[in-house]
Amino acid sequence: MNGSRHDRSGRAEAVTVRFAFTPAAAYVRAARLVAADVAAHAGVATGLLDEVRQAVGEACTRAVLRHRDRGIEDLVRVEFAIGDRFVAKITDNAQDLRARSDGRIPAGVGGGDARANDHDAIEEDTFSEEITLIVLGGLVEDLVVTGPGADGSTTVSMSWPLPGSGPGADH
Repeated sequence: MNGSRHDRSGRAEAVTVRFAFTPAAAYVRAARLVAADVAAHAGVATGLLDEVRQAVGEACTRAVLRHRDRGIEDLVRVEFAIGDRFVAKITDNAQDLRARSDGRIPAGVGGGDARANDHDAIEEDTFSEEITLIVLGGLVEDLVVTGPGADGSTTVSMSWPLPGSGPGADH
């Protein structure tokens, strides 16, 4: 696989690799291996490949846990884009169960009525997610988390420089 294709004008076209997996821990390892392979083929510096592998693993684990904790069987979506930078996006479909600003838990989210002790579980989930995002922030300089979207999904986007991608290409 070549990291980019060239159109007739000689400009590089972006290449995208997409796949999805069942939200089970067993598939996180496969996602990590695919990430490292695609990143290597894209030209990500050898010294950054472990970072890519670990960051994708953390983001996929976060998505799997969000699905599991909310009883969602939808697939976790992964996308790698190769253009000016190598970009990894991991998207889950878990609704955000954190307390709303008025202190109530959203009704109908998570498969039933909220119970008094659900607040503790929500705080624990929030803490776990925050720890994961702190770890990711330490691994990846370019990290963006978006969501929840209208469909309840959140996306963790990360990117790494590619050779010749201009200023700041060196990590």
